[in-house]
Amino acid sequence: MIPRLRSPRSAGAAPYHGRVAPAERSFSAVSVAAGTVVVALGVLGVVAALIAADPSEQDVPTSTSWWTAAVLALQAAALLLPRLHGAPLLVASALPMALPLTAPGSLFSVTALPVVVGAFLSGMQIPFRRLRWIAAASGVLVMAGQLGNAVASGRTDYAGAGLEALLQAVLVVGLPLLPATAIRAQRAARRAQQETLEAVARQRDAQIGEAIALERAAMARELHDIAAHHLSGISVMASALERQIGSDPDGARAGAAAVRAQSRAVLDDLRRLVGLLRDADGADDVVKTLATVPALVDAASVTGADVVLDIRRPPTGALGEGIGPLAQLAAYRMVQESLTNAARYAPHAPCTVTIDDQDPALLRVTVRNARPLERAAASASGSGFGILGMRERAALIGGSFDAGPAGDGGWEARMSIPRERVRPDRKQTP
Repeated sequence: MIPRLRSPRSAGAAPYHGRVAPAERSFSAVSVAAGTVVVALGVLGVVAALIAADPSEQDVPTSTSWWTAAVLALQAAALLLPRLHGAPLLVASALPMALPLTAPGSLFSVTALPVVVGAFLSGMQIPFRRLRWIAAASGVLVMAGQLGNAVASGRTDYAGAGLEALLQAVLVVGLPLLPATAIRAQRAARRAQQETLEAVARQRDAQIGEAIALERAAMARELHDIAAHHLSGISVMASALERQIGSDPDGARAGAAAVRAQSRAVLDDLRRLVGLLRDADGADDVVKTLATVPALVDAASVTGADVVLDIRRPPTGALGEGIGPLAQLAAYRMVQESLTNAARYAPHAPCTVTIDDQDPALLRVTVRNARPLERAAASASGSGFGILGMRERAALIGGSFDAGPAGDGGWEARMSIPRERVRPDRKQTP
């Protein structure tokens, strides 16, 4: 039965990979830069006011505040640069180095805020294995700027100033990288999990599609075997009826009854197949096995065909011992299709069906028809799927199938089926 399937996701839904669209990314970058400059200038104003209110400190020169504000604005603008190569972090760390040359002082520490933001953003965008060198270079720049500002401000404790500069570089550059790297790792893990789920869904869809294709092929073979066999017999009997209507009325009536029986048989088989597809009980509960081949031969003989069945039974045991149900069905369908082909391409030619069950390891089924007694009708052309279907059935059960012209001008089809369990080879008693 073909299952009704639903796609795991709608056809128009695009997979989510955790990435931001370019327009959203630009708006986000501008928002971050604007927020950084507003907060930095606000902190600058607060620090300047606190320094001015401290009696122990001198008033902050206005030029120092303006220079610091300009550097903060440039640092915020640097956050708009592409982050793939760490440019925002490097530029934001390098710009404050100009302040010790122009306006050194206590306000220099405010320039660390854009560096913190740049370090966090870089950690979110760049893998740590690439970012470690960028972070090291930015830390050196921050340390150099802090140390230069301390020296330019008149500090003579170089060792203490260097230690403070190193500590600030670690806090300003290294500390924001820790949460940023953790968040990026979590996003990468979610993205990998999402891609894995999508790959599994695609693989499942492919497997389901392949299963549906195999099921359709099996249905096509089953319909071909059922319809071609019965309808070919009906066609042969109908042509005989046409000749007997005037010369042999009793034979014509018998042929009409045979046509009716064949029609009922094809309807029963089709009803059974449709019932199986609906998960309902089939109309025909007879399992097609080697034991039903004689009935198949008898049905072919009713159509006027000259068919002989030769069963070579084993010395001991039942017919088809060690041959599974699927393999026996394949043998039945092979005989059915071969008789159909014989009736179509070699009408009225003698045909022999041989079931050789004497080999302990293999069961051999052969259908051989002699040279056609008359030329087949021009319309006797098939789809070409009969032999292909028999070969596919044989391959499915691990057997082999071949067909070709026989030495006497006829045609022979052969199928070899391995046993699921090898029967002991016992000598036949006289």
